[in-house]
Amino acid sequence: MPKDGDILRFAQMVGAKEPEEGTESYLKFRAIFPRSNYFFLKGKILIIKISRSKRPFWGAARKYLDFLDSFDYCLVLLISDAEGWVFSRNEVRANIARDKWRLRVNDGEYKINMPLPGNNSFSSPEHFLRSIEKYDR
Repeated sequence: MPKDGDILRFAQMVGAKEPEEGTESYLKFRAIFPRSNYFFLKGKILIIKISRSKRPFWGAARKYLDFLDSFDYCLVLLISDAEGWVFSRNEVRANIARDKWRLRVNDGEYKINMPLPGNNSFSSPEHFLRSIEKYDR
């Protein structure tokens, strides 16, 4: 299984997709997002990250969050292929504005550390899908 196998499994379980491989859309998409952790689901872009640390933490690149700021997106922070936390674009903005997620200038990434809010957590792909429904309102 590739390094991002858990991310790909999660995306598949929730029905998230990339543009069809080999198409012009796919080539443009891959030029913008070289790693396989950006997907489309129900009119949203999903940015999916995974932590493999005993004490989970994640990084979210400022340049991608800035680029996606005018789009409807969710940031998904996994600790396995089925559980983690999900944040809407507005929640991401709020966490950055409140300095909960700090930018590390050296690598241009916002550092996201535990604890994370329980109301953003999910424990299965089905729970995740129910969780993102609140962002459709």
